[in-house]
Amino acid sequence: MAVAIVTSAYVIASAVIRPAMYSDSAWGFAGWDTRSRTTAFNHASGLDSSNIAREAEGFQTMWSPGQHVLPGLVEELGVTLGAGIVAVSAVFSVLGLAGWCALYRSLGFPLRTATVALALIACSRFFNLPFSTYNGGEVLQFGVAPWFLLLIWTLRDLRWFAVPPLIAGAAILVFMKLTGIVVAGAAVGAAMVSHDQALSRWRDTVRKLVVGGVTIGLMGAIFYIAWYGRGATAATLVGVPHPHGLFFYVALTISSTWSAALSLGDLASYIFLNPGRPILRSVESIFYIFLPFSVAAFVFVYLALRKDHGEYLRFAFLFAAAMVVFLTLNLLAGMSITFDERHLRVVSLLLLVGGVHAVLESRSRILQGVFAAIAAISMVYGLSSFVKRMHHNLHEPLGIRGVRVDNATQQLLDFIRKLDVGGPDARRTLIFMPSPELVLEVKNARSWSNHADFESIADLRKQVRRGRVDRLYVIVQRRLVENGKADVILRSFVDYPIDGWAQVPLGDFVCFYQVDS
Repeated sequence: MAVAIVTSAYVIASAVIRPAMYSDSAWGFAGWDTRSRTTAFNHASGLDSSNIAREAEGFQTMWSPGQHVLPGLVEELGVTLGAGIVAVSAVFSVLGLAGWCALYRSLGFPLRTATVALALIACSRFFNLPFSTYNGGEVLQFGVAPWFLLLIWTLRDLRWFAVPPLIAGAAILVFMKLTGIVVAGAAVGAAMVSHDQALSRWRDTVRKLVVGGVTIGLMGAIFYIAWYGRGATAATLVGVPHPHGLFFYVALTISSTWSAALSLGDLASYIFLNPGRPILRSVESIFYIFLPFSVAAFVFVYLALRKDHGEYLRFAFLFAAAMVVFLTLNLLAGMSITFDERHLRVVSLLLLVGGVHAVLESRSRILQGVFAAIAAISMVYGLSSFVKRMHHNLHEPLGIRGVRVDNATQQLLDFIRKLDVGGPDARRTLIFMPSPELVLEVKNARSWSNHADFESIADLRKQVRRGRVDRLYVIVQRRLVENGKADVILRSFVDYPIDGWAQVPLGDFVCFYQVDS
C-alpha cells in the first residue's frame, strides 16, 4: 500500500507540474520530429554542414528508439509531449515494480522480503527521477529488465525452444535502452553455468553452454547488423582514460554493483561533492571508500544465503561478474562511458533482494540497525530530492509541448515563438540554439543545436558549417559570449561575414542574426 501511495504521489506531482528532460532524450525527440521527412524507421533529418540550406538524413544509432518513440506516439493521441512523458514514466515504473516483485518471489524469497525491497526502491532517487527529469532509456529499462530476468530464470534449463523468446526479449530490452544487449548477454551467460552440480551434471552443462552460446551469438549478430554497425554509439566514442586506470575501474564497477539499487553513489556525491560545500576533491574517492563495504556486503550475503538460495547466488553473482568485467574492459579500452552507478543498476537490484533477506534473517540487531539507518537515509534522500526537483521545475518555464525547459527563460521561449512563424518562408529560416531541448520549441522553421556548454573551444573550432539561408538566427547564453565560445560558434558559419552579425539581447541569452534582404 505504501509503495502504491508513494508512486501515485510521484505521478500526480509530475502530471500537475510537468517534468523536464535530459539532453540525450531531447536529441531523440528532435530526430523523432523529423520522421515525416525521412525514408525509413529511426532515420532522422538534420542540418547538412556542407550546405546549411539542405538537410541530411541518417540512421539514429546514438539513442535507443523507445525513449522517444513511446512518448511521441502518446503525443500523437492529442496530448502534450509532457503528458506523454508522464504517462510513459508511470507505466514503466509500475511495470518495473510488478516485475521486480514477481522476479523476487520466483527466486524463492518470501513476500516480506520482496515488500521491503520494493519499498526501498520506490523511495529511492533513481526511481522518482524520471517523474521530475525524464531520463529516457533508464526508466524504460527499469520496467522491462526484471521481466527479461524472470524469463531467463523460467527458461534457465536452456532447451532449444528457449532461443526465440530470449532473442525477442533481448530485442525489447535494446529497443528500450541500447545497453539492454549487455544485460541480455550477461544474464544468458550466467544462466548457462549457475545450475546445481554444474560439473557433475556435465551433459546438462554442455547443452546449456551450446544453447546459451548460440543465443548470445545470435543476439550479438542481430544487434551488430541491425544497429551497432550502422553508425556511432556511446560505445564507439573515445573518452579520456582515468589516470588511476584499472584500480579505479574495478572500484567503480564493484562499488556501483553494491550502491546503485539505493542511489547511494548519488547520495554520497550530493554530500561530499556538492559544489557549494565540497568535502572530497573527486568522485573516485567515493568509490574507493565504497569498495571495502561493497566486498564485505557481498561476502555477508553469500555466507547468509549459500544454503537455502544457492542457485540464486550463483546466478546473481555470475550476472554481476559478467557486467562488471564487460564494463571494466570497455573503460580500459577508452570508450566514452560516464562514471555513473546507473550502468550497473539492474544487477544491483537483483542483488538487493538477497541483501534485504540476509539482513532480515540475521540475528544481529546491530547489523539490522545499521541496515535500517542506511535504508532510512536513502529513502529520506530520495523523497526529499524529488520534492526539491519538482519545486525547481515549478519555477522553470513551461515549453510549448508541456515540458519544463530548465536551461531557458520565459523571455527566450517567447522570442523563439516570434521567430517560428509558419508559411512558405518557414523552411528558409534556420534557428541555431545551444541545447537540443530548445529545438523542441520550434514547430515551423528549421532548427538545430550543438551542445556548447559541454564542448570545449577546441572542439567547437572543428565544426564548420557552409552555405547560407535567408534568415539565420544563432541563440547563445550570455556566458558563452563572455568565455569566447559564442565567437567560435558564429565563425563556424564560414559563409557569413563575422562583422555582419546583429544581435538582440534577451537577458541571460543573446540572439545573433543575419538576414538576406
